[in-house]
This record gives sequence, structure tokens and C-alpha cells, in this order.
Amino acid sequence: MKKSNMLNQIPQDLSQEIFEQVGGNDKVLIERIVSMAHVTPEGQWYDQDRSEWVMVLRGEAKLQFEHGELIHLKSGDYVDIEAHRKHRVSWTCEESETVWLAVHY
Repeated sequence: MKKSNMLNQIPQDLSQEIFEQVGGNDKVLIERIVSMAHVTPEGQWYDQDRSEWVMVLRGEAKLQFEHGELIHLKSGDYVDIEAHRKHRVSWTCEESETVWLAVHY
């Protein structure tokens, strides 16, 4: 068993968004996502086969849903997104990294 910390070992180069599996099995995927000014490309939507519970551990982000709903997430905020609920990341903080915990189930 290895101890780790979700807020440590943040890469210096965040020119690309970081997706890192930190746990899970064949039914559940647990990942850390690190963003900095990253957004889903305009006109693209996530339409996932599994539900996703996502929490912002550090930083801020905005999730936009297909029918106009916009959710602003700050540190400690979370949302449970049902499978096939189309959504996109419309904003993440530009000054510092946003660290997410995502559970796909």
C-alpha cells in the first residue's frame, strides 16, 4: 500500500491538462485531474456512459450543461453528473491550478 496526497506532486508544466488514475477497478475509475486555464473545446460536450461524481479540491472551475445550466465550483464543492448528461468545462482558474477528484461509476 502506498500513501499519497492529491495536492502534492503537481507537475510544473501544465500546458496540457493532467488526467491521472489514482484508484478504482473494472467498475469504478477514480482520477485526479489538474487544470490551469483549460476548457473543453467550444462546441464539444462530454457525453459519458457512466455517471461522474466530481469535486474541486483546490482552485475553481465552471461546468456548463447542454441546456444552459452553469455551475461554479470552488474548493470543496462537488456535483454528481448523471450518465449521458452532456456537459463541458467552460472555465478553470488561470492564475493557479485547479485540482479535481473525479469518480466515474
